[in-house]
Amino acid sequence: MNFSNAELMLMQLICESANRTGYEINNWVKELGYNRWAGVGKTSVYNGLNKLISKGFLESHVNSNKIGKGPLPTCYNITDTGKITLKQDMLETIQTARERDQRFDLIVSAIHLLQNTEIYDAFSLRKTFLSEEYNRLLVDYEEQKDCIHEGGKLLYERMLMSLENDLKFADLILERYSK
Repeated sequence: MNFSNAELMLMQLICESANRTGYEINNWVKELGYNRWAGVGKTSVYNGLNKLISKGFLESHVNSNKIGKGPLPTCYNITDTGKITLKQDMLETIQTARERDQRFDLIVSAIHLLQNTEIYDAFSLRKTFLSEEYNRLLVDYEEQKDCIHEGGKLLYERMLMSLENDLKFADLILERYSK
């Protein structure tokens, strides 16, 4: 299952802190800046919550302990199926995301939801994936560099440099979680 970035972010937030209301979640999204860098707005929060409930990844209940005016708030919790699916999605993204991927950034921001061995194994696979991509791209570049224009060369070089940085980041994670 691949969640949209909005759904992924909602699953992570609710997994971290259960029994949040839609209002609290929406404010949390703003506070953490997800609305700016992940393109998540108020509408996508509520649409995402409803979609995740209909798929069985979240459950909701009305909080009848509210004091004051206004409607009773709805609280959200992640289901066991939701936890399993979230973990699978996170691990798959770690292993296969390309450089500068917003989804990968969302996963890194919630990496504490995974076990250390899962993180290590996923980043080992990621390093293999990135190394293969780097080598494939380098061969492609070397074969074509004499017949492509300067802009094309710069684009290849930017992608190769991004992959090198992602490989360094994978090494950092592997070192940090090898203990």
